[in-house]
This record gives sequence, C-alpha cells and structure tokens, in this order.
Amino acid sequence: MQIWKRNAVVAVIVLFVCVALYMSWSYGRIPEEDLPELDPVGSIGVEPIPADGPDGAKPEPAAINSTYFDEARLSRLEARDAAYAILTEALVSEEVSQEVRDNVSGEIEKMAQDALTEANIENTVIAKGYVECVAIIGQNGIKIVVAEPESGMTSADAAIITDVVLSESSIEAADISIVHVSL
Repeated sequence: MQIWKRNAVVAVIVLFVCVALYMSWSYGRIPEEDLPELDPVGSIGVEPIPADGPDGAKPEPAAINSTYFDEARLSRLEARDAAYAILTEALVSEEVSQEVRDNVSGEIEKMAQDALTEANIENTVIAKGYVECVAIIGQNGIKIVVAEPESGMTSADAAIITDVVLSESSIEAADISIVHVSL
C-alpha cells in the first residue's frame, strides 16, 4: 500500500509539473495569427500589427510600450511563478523519491537559466537601439517580440536580433521567431 501511495503522489506531482509547464508555455505564447513572423534571412514581406485603438486612432508609443510589453512580461512571470510553486512543493515533499527530486531540481534550474537568458537577450536588444523587447523561451525555441523601429523593420534588424539570440543562448537560428509590433 505504501508503494501505491508514493506512486500516486509522484503521478500527481508530475501532472502538476506538466500543467505548470503548459501554463507557462500558453501564457508566454503569442498567437501566430495575431503576430506575424519575420523571416530573418529573406525579405520582410509581412504587414506590421496595427496598433490602432478602438476609435481607429494610433495610441502613443509609450502606451503600447507600457501596456503590451509590460503585460507580456507579467504573464510570463506569473506563469513561471506558478510552475515554480508547484515544483518547490514537490521538492520539499517527504513522499517523493530522490530521483523525482533530482528531476524537479533540474527543472527549477532550467527555469532560472531561461529567465536569465531572456533578460540578457531583452537587455542586449534594447541596448542595440530598439525601444522595447520581450523574449519568450518555449519548448520549440524562442520568440522575440520587438517594437518596430520608426523607419520600419528590415532584414538587417532581423539579422541583428538573431545575432543577439545566438550569442546569448544555445538556441539554433531555425528556432528563433522574430515578431515586430508597430507603434
């Protein structure tokens, strides 16, 4: 009976971890239909996301920066906090085997490394002269959402951002998605 209880606890913890990871992925995910991808190698060829307000007027750039990018960061943080809380519960549980604790510890370490990588990428992209940037590392790569420069997004901009991601992470170029939001 003791083994059954332990296995049930481990199964529930694994389920919670999966749910937390899904929540982290879904909160950090930007719908593809809303934000077009930018091909860093070829020509841009996509229309920027309109930033028109409900009355059709363009909002001030500061409103977009403080709203969209701050909300994206907040969603990413909330999802990560929820996943972290679930993982730490599993880590301190007395009914969890050492193998599960090691796996949970590795997941927590990966989350911390991803958060540091995202912050480094965001800071470097902003240092390169872009107004705002949010980096979201997921299971299938990384999505970089950047405020479109006043002169418009070019393939040179995409190359700069791709170079930053390649230099700050171990993510492959094929797994980088760059999305620009017009101000």
